[in-house]
Formats: sequence, structure tokens, C-alpha cells
Amino acid sequence: MDEVRKRFLNYIQYEKRLSHNTLIAYESDLSQFSAFISDTFHHSDLLTVNSSMIRAWSISLIEMQDTSSTVNRKISCLKSFYKFQLKNEMIKSNPTAKIIRPKMPKRLPKDVSVGKIVEVKDQLVLNIKNEDFNSVRDYTMFMTFYLCGIRRSELIEMTWSQIDFSLKQISIFGKGKKQRFIPIDSRWIELIDRYKVAILKQDIAIENDRVFVLENGKKLYPNFVYRVIKKYLALVTSQKGIGPHTLRHSFATHLLNEGADLNAIKGLLGHSSLASTQVYTSSSIEKLKHIHKLSHPKS
Repeated sequence: MDEVRKRFLNYIQYEKRLSHNTLIAYESDLSQFSAFISDTFHHSDLLTVNSSMIRAWSISLIEMQDTSSTVNRKISCLKSFYKFQLKNEMIKSNPTAKIIRPKMPKRLPKDVSVGKIVEVKDQLVLNIKNEDFNSVRDYTMFMTFYLCGIRRSELIEMTWSQIDFSLKQISIFGKGKKQRFIPIDSRWIELIDRYKVAILKQDIAIENDRVFVLENGKKLYPNFVYRVIKKYLALVTSQKGIGPHTLRHSFATHLLNEGADLNAIKGLLGHSSLASTQVYTSSSIEKLKHIHKLSHPKS
């Protein structure tokens, strides 16, 4: 990797503190763009790229049928990269200044109803009657996503020291290492106490004080968590794209439907902007439209 890219990646990792997944994605995006301008324009210097080259890359991505969100992210990577170079006086003008990201289709968050959550919960309760470690952990994981609304990465990285039982709260470190506090109630405390007993019976050494681990005590990995949650959600819904984030969406949507303040939900989710949280308002409105259509008397 050339020094120009390396300095930028160090910047987003250590100063911007972007997630490991974002770092990997940006590194891949820059490599892909570098290969494109080399093959298409026989150009190897990222610092002397012009806007036409970037537009050509954007068009090629669309022609390869990359999704709007993927193209958007790749353009965002280049915008961040050249903004950094301009700030550090490595270039005199930003070639991405007039580049417009493709319009994103409006997507409402996927969520499942309270009734379906209860159905899954009842199934999980049946599974843990023998107090098997994996079953107890999976049940606790599922309910933690729903009761706390945390992200998958936040659950994987959660340690016991983040849980304050006396104050009944969990300290969560989200995107950009921003800290927020999630309240916990007696339901969750009962779950986590049961899970603690399962860990003791397993008699394993826990890696780095993490709360949720594999049966050998090692750290969970993202795809494992995704598969577990998807397996149980698939019992009650056939919609595509379900996973841990579905439970986060359900957490927010159900709070909003019960009258919770949007700003409070924003804080619980760890959103930096209220605009990110307002999408749940759209979700609730769509449901109201459906109810209105079914229930309003026809004249």
C-alpha cells in the first residue's frame, strides 16, 4: 500500500475512530479505485486524479449493478480521502467537490410485532429448560438486542465491567467510541443472572471479560450472532433481511408506538443526528395508513 493511502487509513482509524469494518471497506474501496484508474486511464497517482475519472468509476459501479448504498459508500470514501488530502495540503483542489452521490431509495426499517417477539421468546424459554449453555446464551442475546436496542458490534464487545447493577444501567460505546447509557430492568437482570449461572456450570475462561462468548469462552464473531438471531426470527417472519438489526428496529419502533419521545429514542440508539431516528416515525405512519385503510368506514 502506498504512503498516501496509509496515512489516510491511519487517520480514520486513530483520529476519527471509525469502526474496524469501515476501515476494511475504505481500504478495499481505495484499492478498487486505484486499480480502475490504472486500467482505464493508465494513471497511477491518486493525488492527481480529476473529477472525470471519479465519475467514470461511479458509472462503472452502476453498470456492474452495485447497489445505490454500495456506490454511495465508495463515493463517500473518496470524498473523505480527498478532503483529508486537501486539509493536509497534498492537493490544491478537491476532485470530488462536484461529485453527487446516487440517490438512495427510501427504505423503512424492518421490525417485527410485539406478538411475534413474544412467540420467539416463548420458543427460547422452552429451549433453555435443560439450562444448556448455548441455549441460555442465545436466549439472553436475543432479549438483550430487543430490550436494549444495541448494535451487533456493541453486543459482541460488551464486557461485564460495563454493567452497573446498582444503577441499573449498561455503559455502551458506540460508533466513534461515543458513550451512552442504557437502562436495564428486572427482566434483563433476571436473564443475565441465569446466564451467569450457565457460564459457571460451563467452567470456562472468559476472553477479555466479555459478556457474550462462544462455548469455549472465546469472542463471538459477527456472522455467528447474525445466524443465531436470524434462525429464531425466521420462526415468526418470512421477510428478507432479518437479523440483529431487526430487533434494534423493533426496540425503537415499539417504544415510539407506546409514546416514547423521539429524542429519548435517539439517545438510547446512540444516533448522532435526529434525522437518523426520524425514519421510525415514517415506519409508524405507514402502519397507521394500513390500519386506516382496513378500519375506516367506507362512505
